[in-house]
Amino acid sequence: MTAVLKELQWRLQDPRIDYQTIIVGVSLAVAAFEGYVGSRQKPYLLESEHPTLPASLEPYLPAETRQETYKKSQAYALAKHQYSTVVGKLELVQSFLLLSCVLAPVFAWVFPGTGSPPSFVSAPWFGRGHNDWTLLRGAWDLAAKLPGAKGEISTSLVFVAILTVVGTLLSLPQSYYKNFVLEEEHGFNKMTRSTFFSDAAKGFVLSLVLELPLLAGVIWIIHWVGTDGVLRIVAWIMAFIFSIQIIMIPLYPYVIAPLFNKYTPLDENHAVFPKVKALATRLNFPLGRVWVMDGSKRSSHSNAYFFGLPYLTKHIVIYDTLLEKSTPEEVEAILAHELGHWAGKHVLVLLLTSLIQTGFSLLIFSLFLSNPVLLSSFGFTSSTPFSGSHGTGGPTIIALFLASALFSPLSAVLQFTTNTVTRALEYQADRFAHVLGPEYAKNLKGALVGIHEKNLAVYGVDPVYSAYNNNHPTL
Repeated sequence: MTAVLKELQWRLQDPRIDYQTIIVGVSLAVAAFEGYVGSRQKPYLLESEHPTLPASLEPYLPAETRQETYKKSQAYALAKHQYSTVVGKLELVQSFLLLSCVLAPVFAWVFPGTGSPPSFVSAPWFGRGHNDWTLLRGAWDLAAKLPGAKGEISTSLVFVAILTVVGTLLSLPQSYYKNFVLEEEHGFNKMTRSTFFSDAAKGFVLSLVLELPLLAGVIWIIHWVGTDGVLRIVAWIMAFIFSIQIIMIPLYPYVIAPLFNKYTPLDENHAVFPKVKALATRLNFPLGRVWVMDGSKRSSHSNAYFFGLPYLTKHIVIYDTLLEKSTPEEVEAILAHELGHWAGKHVLVLLLTSLIQTGFSLLIFSLFLSNPVLLSSFGFTSSTPFSGSHGTGGPTIIALFLASALFSPLSAVLQFTTNTVTRALEYQADRFAHVLGPEYAKNLKGALVGIHEKNLAVYGVDPVYSAYNNNHPTL
């Protein structure tokens, strides 16, 4: 196995391979594929194509409001579809500008060097380079000049922080539009502007606090093992990521989630409380506390879930919007579905699925850690600051980033796989609630239809679009 991997590593360093053209082409191909998948869904949202509710769903909605609900759902789904299409195109442009050489002449003209015609970038904060200079290389050179950049790992952290800052600033107007125009127009946004900007600031800080140590650990492992030990790199990084995931299971509900929402114990006098206790007792579910989350602070959408480490005490969280919109019996049926995930050990299944996919991706990415041809295609050479000090032939984070971009079609395939697994688990949880008794099946059906109706979820879905985008079964 090791000999095969080394042979593959060597062949991937063929100087005739134009990695920049391939990666940019792959990015365009993935965008085209996602655009095609999205285009399949659009006809289902047009009144001219589907003017009335599908006949198979008519019995589940009140006759007097059926058509009005359907039209509102179609309008909401179409607005979200148009929004995601625009965002997808903007993200494609951003990726193209980051990875291609198209900005090199622009920077050469703004910051002219000694070339004639201008062919060098001599900006004080960006490294000099020929016309193969990329914005990705410029961001690395900028990171290397900022305070705190003392070695490859620290420079990598500064580099990621720069990309995070830029990404946050670019996505902020999009998020603002989605919440205060799209969601508000359809009656779902409950967020104030102060809450919006507070969430954005918290999310930015939190992403750095969580991502940077993880990144530092991954780079350190690669340097420690060495680029020749591909299988050892994969094994150690998987163990590291698994440890982080286990830590995050209790950390998220107690430390992270309360930064954004308020959790209060469910009143024991509430009609739902005895039903939850009785259900937990019947199933031997290790129930700790039942919490109510103020989801209405931001949105009128609803949900419920449980959390806790495997084989230890679990806690249930119910959105206040779910309590307001559903009957106690329907809430009980929804929780029966959620406890079906516990009974089927679905959290462990998803965790193992995620680890397998991560390991497979890491195995592929590790083949490019010491690939000078890949790195030089984007302006990274042996003279790049903090480059190649551990036999990687360039900054490790850049090699991982480019390998990830190169195999973005793999992510698309894995998305199909993950959604298939997740949907199968959702069906299992539905069957679990059904087996508990006919009243649970009836109430779960009513609850799901009610949530679907109140959330204005889409009724007509293209099968390919659904398989790629929906990790939960459609109605």
